Amino acid sequence: MTAMSRISTPDRLPPADVSGQTVERYLVTRVPVAGWRERVGDARTRLIGARVDDASHVFVLYDDRRLAGVVAIRDLLGAAETMPLQTIVRPAEVYSVSYDADREQAASVAIRAGLSILAVCDAEGRFLGAVPARALMTILRDEHLEDLHHMVGILGKSEAAKDALTAAPHRRALYRLPWLLVGMTGSAVATAMMSRYEAALSAHIAVAFFIPAIVYLADSVGTQSEVVVVRGLSLTDSALLPLFAGELGTGALLGSMLGCLAFPIVWFFFSNVGLAATVGISLAVASTIATAFGFLMPWMFARLGFDAALGSGPVATVVQDTFSLMTYFVVASLLVF
Repeated sequence: MTAMSRISTPDRLPPADVSGQTVERYLVTRVPVAGWRERVGDARTRLIGARVDDASHVFVLYDDRRLAGVVAIRDLLGAAETMPLQTIVRPAEVYSVSYDADREQAASVAIRAGLSILAVCDAEGRFLGAVPARALMTILRDEHLEDLHHMVGILGKSEAAKDALTAAPHRRALYRLPWLLVGMTGSAVATAMMSRYEAALSAHIAVAFFIPAIVYLADSVGTQSEVVVVRGLSLTDSALLPLFAGELGTGALLGSMLGCLAFPIVWFFFSNVGLAATVGISLAVASTIATAFGFLMPWMFARLGFDAALGSGPVATVVQDTFSLMTYFVVASLLVF
């Protein structure tokens, strides 16, 4: 066996994956290899003067070119010359992935196992080449950038998403206008809701003072949740329900804290315990509801195939504002009106 020669791969590899999402794109074939029955001294001697793409490991093969295991160069240099390679080889299962493995999953395998290189094998376990450390770093960088693009709604391979940012102004306006019209419809609903309480607001004008504060604070809590969740979902594989429950609890806690802070302040300045309780309870409930919509809206838009960057913001805002107003007026009807 020629331990340092370039491995012949064209007859073993399928057509290249044009999407570039498998490890095949990052495969290097000029790497050190050795036979299963060889000794350390033989493998070490042939490394001298060899021209390879990566020299961090020696890949130990059986006679049929199936991968037997991997030997790190530091282990090879530290072993006695007469020692069989079999005694210092590391298991192939830990180091190997299939040629059609997803690049992100392969990088995750390497990180979890603490590896700096991965062997790539065909369906029968025959060695094809390796994904070196520099390629793993490239994969991690590309995946990180892709996650960032997802966070802001710019999908690297989506022409529609690119057009939303780079198209002519009139086309960009056409992309965004439908969602703003949905928001306008929702604001009309909110206006109609307020008109139903015109007489009550006229009789208790102080109630109207806190409408902007209730709407703004609840919307701010919901927006925080939306940003945090979109970022977090790209970085975790956790199930949706536990994430939702945790974020909902966070929103309820934040709303309760804001409500507890607002209660004594309103009571002190307006000398109306009913109004103070209305503001405090409304902040707690509205913030919780806004958190729920802030979490669910981007997820729902993505599931339905819409651009979350254009749709979730306007729709989530008007839904959160409408429910915040509804909550405030219902509580005020019970405690003030």
